[in-house]
Amino acid sequence: MMPLQTQIKHSVLAAKNQVLTVDYLSKKYKVSGEYIVALAVRNKDLIVTNGVVMAKREKALTAAFAGAGVVLLFGIVVMLPGWIG
Repeated sequence: MMPLQTQIKHSVLAAKNQVLTVDYLSKKYKVSGEYIVALAVRNKDLIVTNGVVMAKREKALTAAFAGAGVVLLFGIVVMLPGWIG
């Protein structure tokens, strides 16, 4: 069986908007809301704000910026010499 912290993370990530209330999670896993908050705070992939547990969305932005940087670098290295010469 998975640890409760991992189950919470998977539940939040599986939700439509990757957001679930602390109350919903505490009822689902039959533990106190304070315990849900404590577990979510210890998880580096979750954020707790105003009674809501959300998944961090930084990874998608980081990947998008990295992809854009690679495309830009490719354009500079391949296209620029053709334009200049």
